Amino acid sequence: MPRPLRTVVLGGVAAVVLLGAAAEYLDLPLRITRRVDAWVARPRVVTGGDAFELVLVSDDEGSRQTGQFDGEPGDDLALVGFGRIRLLTPATLAEHQSVDLTGSLPAAWTPSMRLARLGGMPVVVDTGGGFDDTRVRDLDGSERWRYRPESDVPATSLIPADLDGDGDTEFYATITSHAVRLDATGNEVWRAPFSVGRIVATAPQTRRDPAWIVAQGQGETVVWDSRGMRLGSVTMKDAPPLGVIDRPDGRFLLTGGPAVRAVGLDGRVAFTWAVDGMQISNALPLSLEAGAPPAIALIATGEEPSMRWRLQVVAADATLLYDEILNSPTELLKARGADGIDRLFLDRAGLFTLRRRAQ
Repeated sequence: MPRPLRTVVLGGVAAVVLLGAAAEYLDLPLRITRRVDAWVARPRVVTGGDAFELVLVSDDEGSRQTGQFDGEPGDDLALVGFGRIRLLTPATLAEHQSVDLTGSLPAAWTPSMRLARLGGMPVVVDTGGGFDDTRVRDLDGSERWRYRPESDVPATSLIPADLDGDGDTEFYATITSHAVRLDATGNEVWRAPFSVGRIVATAPQTRRDPAWIVAQGQGETVVWDSRGMRLGSVTMKDAPPLGVIDRPDGRFLLTGGPAVRAVGLDGRVAFTWAVDGMQISNALPLSLEAGAPPAIALIATGEEPSMRWRLQVVAADATLLYDEILNSPTELLKARGADGIDRLFLDRAGLFTLRRRAQ
């Protein structure tokens, strides 16, 4: 090869190598950032692994619910699937009752169906949403009653609860212009004016506080007691109501959004906790010790494209007790035992319980 041509070729090769090295150098900060982001988002327990443990309860597909379903003190954990309902004791995870679903229910079960106890027997409540009917059915699929006071649209929600503590389940509903209480047979007890919305939480009466029925309407969150008296309303931008929390200083709405907050009906904020760059999509109070101020268990959701989730448990004094990065969306459930202690369950690609390690 002639020397001038060889010089050009070698020079070109050198230029390519230098350009490649420069590109590699220039791209280094971006690659480091991506690796750091990937490591930060890697699913793992960040805090509290020495104090809490995650235990698989069930990897069967189906619906998971908690509530008082067997008539005994304390909540049950209900696993619904494969044509039957299995009731577990939350503290021990032992199955203590199994009931078959028959008729149309096994094939037609939806996330909007809730178990309840009515007249000493388990029933299924279609809680509504969209254009779904709101009704009560036996476990063989036969209908006891349905609630549709407006012929053109169904009720927007129908929630079973025993908020007055008399041992009988009553029902709370929302329609286009009212909140309504129904008795065990589906007859209206009272109506209260309310714009379009749905019930998002309830809390039973205590020695200190009346019962709360919390509904999210157009632009405001409204609270009534079990007699239909309006207790108050709160307007909060970008802070949807997620539940109710009882603290030593009173009963508060638990809200989400950019931070989880305990908000009184007078607008006072008694507690705030934020997870940087994430939205609080799920939160509930958690009594880790009987009689102690409740902690808060929460799910924080990140933004795309680095979509991720975070589970945290925060004590009443804002101490972070547990922090885990998750790789899938998770729903929080809790069951209160007869001992006054709550058990926390994580519903995702399987059902898990997060519990304190044995000392």
